[in-house]
Amino acid sequence: MTNDNRFAQEERRMHPAVRDVFAQACVLLSPLVKDNDKTLSMSGFAMVHIVQDHFPELSGSEARIVIAAVERMHRENRLQALPGKRAHE
Repeated sequence: MTNDNRFAQEERRMHPAVRDVFAQACVLLSPLVKDNDKTLSMSGFAMVHIVQDHFPELSGSEARIVIAAVERMHRENRLQALPGKRAHE
């Protein structure tokens, strides 16, 4: 039996470092994006610095990817479903 779908089964994700820190970044950024909904108190520039301070292995581009994904998950009310996240956050 041959595998005709070998290209469909290859890993397509481009940023493994982002995947490695994503759950931790969600916990870190969750309070910030939640507060930003109300007051827009945190700029994207400041969030990039926070992410890079906590995860120095990420480039600026990777930090922006993390932030965009966390913001999207917040808008879709999916942040509270992350494993390891405390219920009161």
